Amino acid sequence: MFTLQCQSVKDIRKHSYYPAENEVLLMAATQFKVMGCLDQGNLHIVQLEETRPPFPLLQPVPTVVPQSINPISS
Repeated sequence: MFTLQCQSVKDIRKHSYYPAENEVLLMAATQFKVMGCLDQGNLHIVQLEETRPPFPLLQPVPTVVPQSINPISS
């Protein structure tokens, strides 16, 4: 199991086959630093923190806010 600390993650629970799971979508080439590992018997938990690469490979897509469209009257 992984625990993530990130800024560029997108929550996809509403689109998932398993909406009760905390599923997220990460941008390609996202880099992480391992902050810790826990061994709880049969369960291994890896704690990861997103890092900013010195040379970003991809730029995040800006969030578009929907705006209402007013019909043009003639």
